[in-house]
Amino acid sequence: MTDKEIKLLQECLQYVPDEDKRDQAIQAVYKAASDTISLKMLRKLVSSGPAQKDNGNIGKIQFSNKEIEQMPENVKRLLIINERVVNYRFYRGMYHIRYHRDGYSIEVASVNLETAKKKFLDALCAGPTGGKSKLPTLKEFGVTWLKYKEPVVKKITYDSYRDMLNATVYPVLGDMRIDEITRSDIQDFLNVLVNDGRNRTAEKCKQMLGAIFDLAVEDLGIKDPMTKVVLPHYEVKTGNAFTREQEKVIVDYCKAHPKTKGASGIGVLLYTGMRLGELRSMTYDDKFIYCISEKTRKGYADVQRKIPISPMMRKLLPYIDLENAANTCKETLRDVIKRLYPTRHVHELRYTFITRAKECGINTEVIMKIDGHESDQDCKASRVDRGYTDFPDEFLLKEMEKYDYEL
Repeated sequence: MTDKEIKLLQECLQYVPDEDKRDQAIQAVYKAASDTISLKMLRKLVSSGPAQKDNGNIGKIQFSNKEIEQMPENVKRLLIINERVVNYRFYRGMYHIRYHRDGYSIEVASVNLETAKKKFLDALCAGPTGGKSKLPTLKEFGVTWLKYKEPVVKKITYDSYRDMLNATVYPVLGDMRIDEITRSDIQDFLNVLVNDGRNRTAEKCKQMLGAIFDLAVEDLGIKDPMTKVVLPHYEVKTGNAFTREQEKVIVDYCKAHPKTKGASGIGVLLYTGMRLGELRSMTYDDKFIYCISEKTRKGYADVQRKIPISPMMRKLLPYIDLENAANTCKETLRDVIKRLYPTRHVHELRYTFITRAKECGINTEVIMKIDGHESDQDCKASRVDRGYTDFPDEFLLKEMEKYDYEL
Protein backbone atom coordinates (compact mmCIF):
# COMPACT_ATOMS: atom_id res chain seq x y z
CA MET A 1 0.00 0.00 0.00
CA THR A 2 1.50 3.31 -1.11
CA ASP A 3 1.37 6.62 0.70
CA LYS A 4 -1.04 8.02 -1.90
CA GLU A 5 -3.40 5.04 -1.52
CA ILE A 6 -3.49 5.49 2.26
CA LYS A 7 -4.11 9.21 1.87
CA LEU A 8 -6.97 8.55 -0.58
CA LEU A 9 -8.61 6.06 1.83
CA GLN A 10 -8.27 8.55 4.64
CA GLU A 11 -10.01 11.28 2.62
CA CYS A 12 -12.83 8.94 1.59
CA LEU A 13 -13.43 7.80 5.13
CA GLN A 14 -14.04 11.39 6.23
CA TYR A 15 -17.52 11.11 4.66
CA VAL A 16 -18.64 8.15 6.78
CA PRO A 17 -21.68 9.59 8.68
CA ASP A 18 -21.22 7.59 11.89
CA GLU A 19 -18.40 9.34 13.79
CA ASP A 20 -17.41 6.31 15.87
CA LYS A 21 -17.31 3.99 12.85
CA ARG A 22 -15.36 6.62 10.91
CA ASP A 23 -12.70 6.82 13.65
CA GLN A 24 -12.51 3.02 13.87
CA ALA A 25 -12.08 2.71 10.13
CA ILE A 26 -9.31 5.32 10.04
CA GLN A 27 -7.48 3.59 12.89
CA ALA A 28 -7.80 0.26 11.01
CA VAL A 29 -6.17 1.85 7.96
CA TYR A 30 -3.30 3.14 10.11
CA LYS A 31 -2.78 -0.30 11.60
CA ALA A 32 -2.86 -1.99 8.21
CA ALA A 33 -0.29 0.49 6.92
CA SER A 34 2.03 0.33 9.93
CA ASP A 35 4.20 -2.49 8.48
CA THR A 36 4.52 -1.05 4.97
CA ILE A 37 5.33 2.64 5.47
CA SER A 38 7.81 4.63 7.53
CA LEU A 39 7.09 5.91 11.03
CA LYS A 40 7.68 9.43 9.75
CA MET A 41 4.95 9.10 7.13
CA LEU A 42 2.58 7.37 9.57
CA ARG A 43 3.03 10.19 12.09
CA LYS A 44 2.27 12.72 9.38
CA LEU A 45 -0.91 10.89 8.36
CA VAL A 46 -2.15 10.63 11.95
CA SER A 47 -1.47 14.30 12.65
CA SER A 48 -3.52 15.26 9.61
CA GLY A 49 -6.43 13.01 10.62
CA PRO A 50 -9.60 14.00 12.46
CA ALA A 51 -9.00 15.84 15.73
CA GLN A 52 -9.94 14.17 18.99
CA LYS A 53 -12.75 15.79 20.90
CA ASP A 54 -12.13 17.42 24.31
CA ASN A 55 -15.19 16.33 26.25
CA GLY A 56 -15.18 18.47 29.41
CA ASN A 57 -12.52 16.94 31.67
CA ILE A 58 -11.10 14.74 28.91
CA GLY A 59 -7.86 15.79 27.24
CA LYS A 60 -5.03 14.42 25.10
CA ILE A 61 -1.33 14.40 25.91
CA GLN A 62 1.00 15.56 23.15
CA PHE A 63 4.42 13.90 22.66
CA SER A 64 7.27 15.68 20.90
CA ASN A 65 9.22 14.09 18.03
CA LYS A 66 12.25 13.90 20.32
CA GLU A 67 10.28 11.99 22.97
CA ILE A 68 8.94 9.52 20.42
CA GLU A 69 12.32 8.92 18.79
CA GLN A 70 13.79 7.93 22.18
CA MET A 71 11.14 5.24 22.74
CA PRO A 72 11.43 1.53 21.93
CA GLU A 73 10.16 0.62 18.46
CA ASN A 74 7.00 -1.13 19.71
CA VAL A 75 6.09 1.88 21.86
CA LYS A 76 6.59 4.27 18.94
CA ARG A 77 4.07 2.41 16.82
CA LEU A 78 1.63 2.06 19.71
CA LEU A 79 1.63 5.78 20.40
CA ILE A 80 1.28 6.73 16.75
CA ILE A 81 -1.35 4.19 15.75
CA ASN A 82 -3.53 4.25 18.89
CA GLU A 83 -3.93 7.93 19.56
CA ARG A 84 -6.51 7.33 22.24
CA VAL A 85 -3.96 5.59 24.48
CA VAL A 86 -2.73 9.03 25.57
CA ASN A 87 -6.12 10.43 26.51
CA TYR A 88 -6.37 11.55 30.10
CA ARG A 89 -9.16 12.49 32.48
CA PHE A 90 -8.90 15.37 34.95
CA TYR A 91 -10.96 14.46 38.00
CA ARG A 92 -10.94 15.80 41.58
CA GLY A 93 -7.71 17.67 41.10
CA MET A 94 -5.73 14.82 39.48
CA TYR A 95 -4.84 13.69 35.96
CA HIS A 96 -5.73 10.02 35.33
CA ILE A 97 -4.39 7.95 32.42
CA ARG A 98 -5.67 4.41 31.96
CA TYR A 99 -4.93 1.85 29.24
CA HIS A 100 -6.13 -1.77 29.33
CA ARG A 101 -5.52 -3.34 25.93
CA ASP A 102 -2.80 -4.79 23.69
CA GLY A 103 -1.51 -6.76 26.70
CA TYR A 104 -1.08 -3.65 28.83
CA SER A 105 -2.76 -2.83 32.13
CA ILE A 106 -1.78 0.74 32.98
CA GLU A 107 -3.43 3.09 35.48
CA VAL A 108 -1.50 6.15 36.63
CA ALA A 109 -2.50 9.45 38.23
CA SER A 110 -0.91 12.69 39.43
CA VAL A 111 -1.81 16.29 40.20
CA ASN A 112 0.80 17.26 37.62
CA LEU A 113 0.14 16.40 33.98
CA GLU A 114 3.82 16.01 33.13
CA THR A 115 4.30 13.63 36.05
CA ALA A 116 1.30 11.57 34.95
CA LYS A 117 2.70 11.52 31.42
CA LYS A 118 6.10 10.28 32.66
CA LYS A 119 4.47 7.56 34.78
CA PHE A 120 2.49 6.44 31.76
CA LEU A 121 5.55 6.28 29.50
CA ASP A 122 7.55 4.37 32.13
CA ALA A 123 4.78 1.78 32.37
CA LEU A 124 4.44 1.62 28.60
CA CYS A 125 8.17 1.16 28.07
CA ALA A 126 8.24 -1.61 30.69
CA GLY A 127 6.32 -3.74 28.20
CA PRO A 128 3.02 -5.62 28.18
CA THR A 129 1.85 -7.05 31.48
CA GLY A 130 -0.12 -9.86 29.91
CA GLY A 131 -3.42 -8.45 31.04
CA LYS A 132 -4.71 -6.98 34.24
CA SER A 133 -2.96 -7.66 37.51
CA LYS A 134 -4.35 -10.54 39.54
CA LEU A 135 -4.32 -8.36 42.63
CA PRO A 136 -7.48 -6.42 43.53
CA THR A 137 -8.11 -2.75 43.06
CA LEU A 138 -8.10 -0.50 46.11
CA LYS A 139 -11.90 -0.48 45.99
CA GLU A 140 -12.06 -4.28 45.89
CA PHE A 141 -9.57 -4.67 48.74
CA GLY A 142 -11.40 -1.95 50.69
CA VAL A 143 -14.40 -4.29 50.86
CA THR A 144 -12.16 -6.90 52.51
CA TRP A 145 -10.79 -4.35 54.98
CA LEU A 146 -14.29 -3.19 55.96
CA LYS A 147 -15.28 -6.81 56.64
CA TYR A 148 -12.39 -7.05 59.10
CA LYS A 149 -13.42 -3.81 60.81
CA GLU A 150 -17.18 -4.41 61.03
CA PRO A 151 -17.10 -6.87 63.97
CA VAL A 152 -14.74 -4.73 66.08
CA VAL A 153 -16.03 -1.16 65.67
CA LYS A 154 -19.35 0.48 66.37
CA LYS A 155 -21.81 0.90 63.54
CA ILE A 156 -21.38 4.70 63.49
CA THR A 157 -17.60 4.23 63.09
CA TYR A 158 -18.03 1.58 60.40
CA ASP A 159 -20.45 3.82 58.50
CA SER A 160 -18.02 6.74 58.64
CA TYR A 161 -15.22 4.56 57.17
CA ARG A 162 -17.47 3.29 54.38
CA ASP A 163 -18.87 6.72 53.51
CA MET A 164 -15.44 8.39 53.37
CA LEU A 165 -14.06 5.66 51.13
CA ASN A 166 -17.02 5.93 48.74
CA ALA A 167 -17.19 9.72 48.66
CA THR A 168 -13.52 10.76 48.82
CA VAL A 169 -11.00 7.96 48.29
CA TYR A 170 -12.52 5.66 45.67
CA PRO A 171 -13.34 8.35 43.04
CA VAL A 172 -9.59 9.10 42.82
CA LEU A 173 -7.74 5.89 43.75
CA GLY A 174 -10.43 3.20 43.84
CA ASP A 175 -9.93 1.75 40.34
CA MET A 176 -6.13 1.51 40.65
CA ARG A 177 -4.62 -1.89 41.40
CA ILE A 178 -3.47 -1.97 44.99
CA ASP A 179 0.06 -3.00 43.97
CA GLU A 180 0.30 -0.15 41.44
CA ILE A 181 -0.52 2.67 43.86
CA THR A 182 2.64 4.57 44.73
CA ARG A 183 3.61 6.87 47.55
CA SER A 184 3.38 9.84 45.19
CA ASP A 185 -0.17 8.81 44.15
CA ILE A 186 -1.30 8.94 47.77
CA GLN A 187 0.68 12.08 48.57
CA ASP A 188 -0.80 13.87 45.55
CA PHE A 189 -4.32 12.78 46.56
CA LEU A 190 -3.87 14.06 50.12
CA ASN A 191 -2.25 17.30 48.94
CA VAL A 192 -5.34 18.09 46.87
CA LEU A 193 -7.51 17.74 49.99
CA VAL A 194 -5.18 19.98 51.99
CA ASN A 195 -5.07 22.60 49.24
CA ASP A 196 -8.89 22.61 49.26
CA GLY A 197 -8.84 23.37 52.99
CA ARG A 198 -10.04 19.86 53.93
CA ASN A 199 -7.25 19.18 56.41
CA ARG A 200 -9.34 17.09 58.76
CA THR A 201 -10.58 14.92 55.87
CA ALA A 202 -6.99 14.50 54.66
CA GLU A 203 -5.92 13.36 58.14
CA LYS A 204 -8.75 10.83 58.35
CA CYS A 205 -8.03 9.50 54.85
CA LYS A 206 -4.34 9.10 55.70
CA GLN A 207 -5.17 7.12 58.83
CA MET A 208 -7.65 4.93 56.98
CA LEU A 209 -5.34 4.27 54.01
CA GLY A 210 -2.56 3.43 56.45
CA ALA A 211 -4.76 0.77 58.04
CA ILE A 212 -5.84 -0.61 54.64
CA PHE A 213 -2.26 -0.91 53.37
CA ASP A 214 -1.08 -2.45 56.65
CA LEU A 215 -3.49 -5.30 55.92
CA ALA A 216 -2.58 -5.40 52.21
CA VAL A 217 1.15 -5.62 52.97
CA GLU A 218 0.53 -8.55 55.30
CA ASP A 219 -2.01 -10.38 53.13
CA LEU A 220 -0.73 -9.62 49.61
CA GLY A 221 2.99 -9.08 50.19
CA ILE A 222 3.04 -5.71 48.40
CA LYS A 223 5.31 -2.76 49.18
CA ASP A 224 3.77 -0.26 51.59
CA PRO A 225 3.17 3.02 49.67
CA MET A 226 2.32 4.88 52.90
CA THR A 227 5.98 5.08 53.93
CA LYS A 228 7.00 8.75 54.32
CA VAL A 229 3.59 10.09 53.30
CA VAL A 230 3.30 13.35 55.24
CA LEU A 231 0.71 16.00 55.99
CA PRO A 232 1.19 19.56 57.26
CA HIS A 233 0.44 20.22 60.92
CA TYR A 234 -3.21 20.92 61.49
CA GLU A 235 -4.78 22.39 64.62
CA VAL A 236 -8.12 20.71 65.32
CA LYS A 237 -10.87 23.18 66.13
CA THR A 238 -12.21 22.25 69.54
CA GLY A 239 -14.95 24.86 69.94
CA ASN A 240 -15.89 27.10 72.85
CA ALA A 241 -18.56 27.36 75.52
CA PHE A 242 -21.49 29.65 74.76
CA THR A 243 -21.54 32.88 76.76
CA ARG A 244 -24.33 33.38 79.27
CA GLU A 245 -26.01 35.82 76.89
CA GLN A 246 -25.90 33.18 74.13
CA GLU A 247 -27.09 30.54 76.57
CA LYS A 248 -30.13 32.71 77.36
CA VAL A 249 -30.98 32.87 73.65
CA ILE A 250 -30.91 29.03 73.50
CA VAL A 251 -33.05 28.73 76.64
CA ASP A 252 -35.55 31.29 75.31
CA TYR A 253 -35.78 29.29 72.07
CA CYS A 254 -36.60 26.13 74.07
CA LYS A 255 -39.30 27.99 76.00
CA ALA A 256 -40.76 29.48 72.81
CA HIS A 257 -41.05 26.01 71.20
CA PRO A 258 -42.33 23.84 74.05
CA LYS A 259 -42.35 20.09 73.62
CA THR A 260 -40.89 20.13 70.08
CA LYS A 261 -38.15 17.58 69.47
CA GLY A 262 -35.45 20.02 68.40
CA ALA A 263 -35.98 22.40 71.34
CA SER A 264 -36.29 19.56 73.86
CA GLY A 265 -33.13 17.84 72.62
CA ILE A 266 -31.10 21.06 72.71
CA GLY A 267 -32.31 21.81 76.24
CA VAL A 268 -31.29 18.37 77.51
CA LEU A 269 -27.82 18.58 75.95
CA LEU A 270 -27.29 22.08 77.35
CA TYR A 271 -27.98 21.09 80.95
CA THR A 272 -26.62 17.54 81.05
CA GLY A 273 -23.44 17.78 78.95
CA MET A 274 -24.30 14.58 77.08
CA ARG A 275 -22.61 13.90 73.78
CA LEU A 276 -24.85 14.04 70.72
CA GLY A 277 -24.69 10.27 70.18
CA GLU A 278 -25.67 9.55 73.80
CA LEU A 279 -29.04 11.29 73.67
CA ARG A 280 -30.88 8.32 72.14
CA SER A 281 -29.92 6.09 75.08
CA MET A 282 -31.36 8.53 77.65
CA THR A 283 -33.63 7.40 80.49
CA TYR A 284 -34.61 9.32 83.60
CA ASP A 285 -36.34 9.44 86.95
CA ASP A 286 -37.21 12.31 89.27
CA LYS A 287 -33.58 12.82 90.41
CA PHE A 288 -31.26 11.63 87.66
CA ILE A 289 -30.92 11.48 83.88
CA TYR A 290 -29.09 8.36 82.66
CA CYS A 291 -27.28 7.59 79.40
CA ILE A 292 -24.88 5.02 77.92
CA SER A 293 -21.39 6.40 77.35
CA GLU A 294 -20.64 6.86 73.65
CA LYS A 295 -16.97 6.11 74.31
CA THR A 296 -17.61 2.45 75.21
CA ARG A 297 -15.73 0.23 72.75
CA LYS A 298 -17.59 -2.47 70.87
CA GLY A 299 -17.43 -5.77 72.72
CA TYR A 300 -17.03 -4.11 76.11
CA ALA A 301 -19.77 -3.77 78.71
CA ASP A 302 -21.84 -0.59 78.40
CA VAL A 303 -20.91 2.15 80.84
CA GLN A 304 -23.95 3.94 82.21
CA ARG A 305 -23.63 7.46 83.51
CA LYS A 306 -26.09 9.17 85.80
CA ILE A 307 -26.38 12.94 85.73
CA PRO A 308 -28.16 14.66 88.65
CA ILE A 309 -30.96 17.00 87.58
CA SER A 310 -29.64 20.50 88.31
CA PRO A 311 -31.65 23.59 89.34
CA MET A 312 -31.12 24.99 85.82
CA MET A 313 -32.53 21.79 84.33
CA ARG A 314 -35.52 21.83 86.66
CA LYS A 315 -36.35 25.38 85.53
CA LEU A 316 -36.44 24.21 81.91
CA LEU A 317 -38.30 20.90 82.42
CA PRO A 318 -41.83 22.42 82.14
CA TYR A 319 -40.99 23.55 78.58
CA ILE A 320 -39.39 20.38 77.20
CA ASP A 321 -40.37 16.76 76.60
CA LEU A 322 -37.72 14.23 77.64
CA GLU A 323 -39.29 11.44 75.53
CA ASN A 324 -39.20 13.66 72.45
CA ALA A 325 -35.64 14.67 73.22
CA ALA A 326 -34.46 11.05 73.28
CA ASN A 327 -36.00 10.41 69.84
CA THR A 328 -34.61 13.50 68.11
CA CYS A 329 -32.41 12.87 65.08
CA LYS A 330 -28.97 14.45 64.97
CA GLU A 331 -29.76 16.54 61.89
CA THR A 332 -32.66 18.25 63.66
CA LEU A 333 -30.44 19.22 66.59
CA ARG A 334 -27.75 20.53 64.27
CA ASP A 335 -30.34 22.57 62.37
CA VAL A 336 -31.54 24.23 65.59
CA ILE A 337 -28.04 25.34 66.58
CA LYS A 338 -27.23 26.54 63.05
CA ARG A 339 -30.47 28.53 63.01
CA LEU A 340 -29.49 30.31 66.22
CA TYR A 341 -25.71 30.48 65.67
CA PRO A 342 -24.62 29.56 62.11
CA THR A 343 -20.92 29.21 62.98
CA ARG A 344 -21.38 27.04 66.10
CA HIS A 345 -21.97 23.32 66.53
CA VAL A 346 -23.93 21.05 68.87
CA HIS A 347 -20.92 19.70 70.76
CA GLU A 348 -20.30 23.18 72.15
CA LEU A 349 -23.36 22.66 74.37
CA ARG A 350 -21.24 20.07 76.21
CA TYR A 351 -18.41 22.62 76.60
CA THR A 352 -20.97 25.04 78.02
CA PHE A 353 -22.28 22.59 80.63
CA ILE A 354 -18.80 21.66 81.86
CA THR A 355 -17.67 25.30 81.91
CA ARG A 356 -20.71 26.39 83.95
CA ALA A 357 -20.24 23.45 86.34
CA LYS A 358 -16.69 24.58 87.06
CA GLU A 359 -17.79 28.20 87.38
CA CYS A 360 -20.35 27.09 89.96
CA GLY A 361 -17.65 25.38 92.02
CA ILE A 362 -18.80 21.77 91.55
CA ASN A 363 -16.22 19.16 92.59
CA THR A 364 -13.99 18.47 89.57
CA GLU A 365 -14.12 14.71 90.16
CA VAL A 366 -17.91 14.84 90.11
CA ILE A 367 -17.91 16.77 86.82
CA MET A 368 -15.60 14.20 85.25
CA LYS A 369 -17.66 11.29 86.57
CA ILE A 370 -21.04 12.51 85.33
CA ASP A 371 -19.68 13.57 81.92
CA GLY A 372 -17.52 10.49 81.34
CA HIS A 373 -14.16 12.21 80.94
CA GLU A 374 -11.15 9.92 80.92
CA SER A 375 -8.69 12.58 82.04
CA ASP A 376 -8.44 16.25 82.92
CA GLN A 377 -5.22 18.21 83.30
CA ASP A 378 -6.80 20.30 86.06
CA CYS A 379 -7.63 17.21 88.13
CA LYS A 380 -4.88 15.93 90.43
CA ALA A 381 -6.44 12.54 91.09
CA SER A 382 -5.21 9.70 88.90
CA ARG A 383 -7.36 7.57 86.61
CA VAL A 384 -6.93 4.64 89.03
CA ASP A 385 -8.18 6.80 91.93
CA ARG A 386 -11.33 7.63 89.98
CA GLY A 387 -11.89 3.95 89.31
CA TYR A 388 -11.99 3.29 93.03
CA THR A 389 -14.09 6.36 93.88
CA ASP A 390 -17.81 5.72 94.26
CA PHE A 391 -19.67 8.91 95.16
CA PRO A 392 -23.00 8.29 96.93
CA ASP A 393 -26.10 9.70 95.23
CA GLU A 394 -26.59 12.17 98.05
CA PHE A 395 -23.18 13.69 97.42
CA LEU A 396 -23.77 13.95 93.67
CA LEU A 397 -27.17 15.59 94.17
CA LYS A 398 -25.75 18.02 96.73
CA GLU A 399 -22.93 19.06 94.39
CA MET A 400 -25.31 19.54 91.46
CA GLU A 401 -27.43 21.94 93.55
CA LYS A 402 -24.60 24.43 93.04
CA TYR A 403 -25.47 24.48 89.32
CA ASP A 404 -27.75 27.49 89.63
CA TYR A 405 -27.38 31.02 88.27
CA GLU A 406 -29.28 33.86 86.66
CA LEU A 407 -29.39 34.40 82.89
